[in-house]
Amino acid sequence: MRVCIVCPYGIDFPGGVWNHISNLSNQLKIKKIDHLIITPESKNKPASYNNIYQIGKSYNIKSGGSIAPITLSPFISNKVKNILNTYNPDIVHIHEPFAGSLPMFFLNHSKSKIVTTFHSNNGTQLYRFGLSKLFNILEKKIDERIVVSKSAEKYIKKHFKQKYTIIPNGINSELYKTNIIKIQKKSNKLKILFIGREDKRKGLKYLMNSLKNYNFTFPVKLTVIGHKLSTQNIENIEIVNPGVVDEKSKIDLLQDSDILCAPSLQNESFGIILLEAMVSSTVIIASNIEGYNSVVKNNENGLLIHPRNPKEIFEAINTVYFNKNLKEKIKANGLKFVKEYDWNIISDRIIDIYLKSKNKSN
Repeated sequence: MRVCIVCPYGIDFPGGVWNHISNLSNQLKIKKIDHLIITPESKNKPASYNNIYQIGKSYNIKSGGSIAPITLSPFISNKVKNILNTYNPDIVHIHEPFAGSLPMFFLNHSKSKIVTTFHSNNGTQLYRFGLSKLFNILEKKIDERIVVSKSAEKYIKKHFKQKYTIIPNGINSELYKTNIIKIQKKSNKLKILFIGREDKRKGLKYLMNSLKNYNFTFPVKLTVIGHKLSTQNIENIEIVNPGVVDEKSKIDLLQDSDILCAPSLQNESFGIILLEAMVSSTVIIASNIEGYNSVVKNNENGLLIHPRNPKEIFEAINTVYFNKNLKEKIKANGLKFVKEYDWNIISDRIIDIYLKSKNKSN
């Protein structure tokens, strides 16, 4: 079986979709399934991937409170046809099939079975302009439809009332097991980690306000990765800001932190970072929003707070520090919960969808 995976986003600024695709690709390699990955043009190409083809210059487009590097080029049709004719895939797996011209050209030109995955619970702005009606012709070419969460399904059903299979994002558990760092979570400071791009919807402002405006009776260290802070000064709080880091450094920081704080405001379809915190035995403080609250159950495998609420963040941080029994309960439950999200299991479910689609009669 040959699979062509289409990623709509350039990978210079990797996010959740690329995380999903790269982990799926690793599993397909392990399971001896031949596959290509197609993305828009980027400045960089991961050295460990020799099966990535890049088509179409990418532009940063505002979408769902984030910046999405997609291609809008109308001149890539022949390149897409050439890939399809040369590789002749059994399955074309398109992620976010209406996010830019690249996935739509694959939808239009493919004669193979088509599987799609919808990740977002907010989606492309084109839906809002009524263009989803124009996409109906292309949408009907899809053989199997995957969504990563109930909130993603709820969103896409507003535009395409089809049957969807929920297959969530996964976690590479073995990577975390083999990456146990020597530094243990023993410090006189409570270590809080924030991971996210410089998007307002990630809610970093409210974590910073909590640290700035409330007095902690214990020392606190905040590490922010994913972007550079404009200011790093809060009295009595140690702030470390290494910016964008590689995957191993991110895992090191997750495993060495006491708390992952994810105070997002909205538009989170799943939150892969929550699973990464659980497998790292790091307590989660997250906003009670769609996407996050399907993964985190309050006082069970994390703590949920209302978005835009620095006081609740302060109270949750204190709970983690002072309530040792609850902290250990949350960590233990997180490790149990995350087992069902191992990429070995998730990839088998996706491969089952490939086989189901491949066996469909035309």
